[in-house]
Amino acid sequence: MRLAALTVWLIRAWETIGYLCAMNNAWTQLSNEMAAAVDAAAPAIVQVHGHRRPAAGVVFADRHVLTPAATDDDKVAVNRGDGVALEGIVLGRLANMGLTVVRVDGLDRAPLAAADEPRPGHLAMAVGRTWSGGVMAALAPVAVVGGPLRTGRATTLDRVIRIQQAPHAALTGGALIDASGRALGIVTSMAIRGTTVVIPAALAWAAATRVGAEGGTRQGFLGLSSMAVGIPERQRGGRAQASGLLVSQIAGNSPAEAAGLLIGDVIVGFDGEVVQEPEELLTRLRGDRLGKSVPITVIRGAVLLDVAVTIGERPRG
Repeated sequence: MRLAALTVWLIRAWETIGYLCAMNNAWTQLSNEMAAAVDAAAPAIVQVHGHRRPAAGVVFADRHVLTPAATDDDKVAVNRGDGVALEGIVLGRLANMGLTVVRVDGLDRAPLAAADEPRPGHLAMAVGRTWSGGVMAALAPVAVVGGPLRTGRATTLDRVIRIQQAPHAALTGGALIDASGRALGIVTSMAIRGTTVVIPAALAWAAATRVGAEGGTRQGFLGLSSMAVGIPERQRGGRAQASGLLVSQIAGNSPAEAAGLLIGDVIVGFDGEVVQEPEELLTRLRGDRLGKSVPITVIRGAVLLDVAVTIGERPRG
C-alpha cells in the first residue's frame, strides 16, 4: 500500500512539474512575443515638444506624425527616440480628436500600419515615450469598444476604444498595438471611469491623411478671436447647424476688419465648409489660402450672409 501511494504521489508530482514547465514556457513565449511587438512598433513612436510638455507621436504616413502635443507655432521639435532631433512643420489640427498633424522631413521612420478594430477582452500594449525619450510599454487589455463620445461643444468621436490602463503622460500620444505591432489606435489623456480613451487607428489615420493633404506650412490670419457657442434655432438663418464661432474681438488693420466682420457675428462656414470649433477654423486657414479672397458665412442677428475676406499671413512674434 505504501509503495502504491508513493507511486501515485510521484506521478502527481511529475504531472505538476510538467504543468509548471509548460506554464513557464507559455509565459516566456508570450513575454517574448509581446516584447517583439513593442520592438516592431517603437521606431514609429516619436516624441514631440509642444508648449507645455513633450508628448508622444505616431508616424502614420511617410514623414507625417500625429500627436496631441499642444502648439500654436508653425514648427515643433521632434525627437526620433535615438537622440536625433528634427524640425517638424505643423500642418493642421483635428479638433474632435485633439490631435495635431506634423510633417517631419528627414524623419526616416516607416509608418505604423493600422490594424482591424479590436474586441473587448483582447490583449493590447500601449507604447509611448518617457520624458527622456526612452520607450515605455504597458499591458493594456481592451475594456470597451463603442461610441460616439462627445469631445467638445460641437465635436464627437464616432468610435472609441477604452483600455484597462489609467492615463499616463508617457503613453499619451503613443500607439495601442496588437500582437503583430500594428496600431489599434492612438492613446489620449482622456479617462472614463478609470479607463483611458484610445482613438481607433482607422479613424485617426484617415482624418490625419486629409489634413496632411489639405494643410500647409504657413498659417493664415484673420485677426479675430472667437469662441464656440450654441445658436438658438430662431437665429440660425435657416441652417440646421446648431453651433458656430462667436466673434469676440477684432484686431485693428486686420483682414477681418477690412472685410467688415463685426464683434457679435457668429461664423458658421468657411469657403462652403461648416465651422463649429476654433481649431477647425485654424486648420482651414492653412495651405494655399494666403492672399486669396474666401467667403466666410456668418449669422448677424438672425440674418445669414457671406463676407469675403482676403486671408493674410499671421504676424511673427
